[in-house]
Amino acid sequence: IKGTILNNCNPDAKYASVTGGKFVKRNKHWPDLILTEAASLKRQGFWEYQFKKHGTCCSDLFNQEKYFDLALILKDKFDLLTTFRNKGIIPKSTCTINKIQKTIRTVTGVVPNLSCTPTMEL
Repeated sequence: IKGTILNNCNPDAKYASVTGGKFVKRNKHWPDLILTEAASLKRQGFWEYQFKKHGTCCSDLFNQEKYFDLALILKDKFDLLTTFRNKGIIPKSTCTINKIQKTIRTVTGVVPNLSCTPTMEL
């Protein structure tokens, strides 16, 4: 349904940990920025969270592996991090949600659904 927020569609879904080349690829292109590589390999909580929150909403079309493959393809296609840097949106900087939304829209063609936490983190 257009306009529906697709989050946590199946919180009981099971996440299958990855190893070997799949882990290396995922860790290189979508790393857990809090854990070390060794801890990330062991726990994989970051990816489990992403899959359960977002990946389960497209499970009719994509299994877990295909969800992450598509996420990495889209990341490379849109390259938001470079676009953010070019617009002066960098870690620890201050900017408005409107500026971030406009920047994302210039790359993707759609306005993202963004919000801030009570501590003003995106």
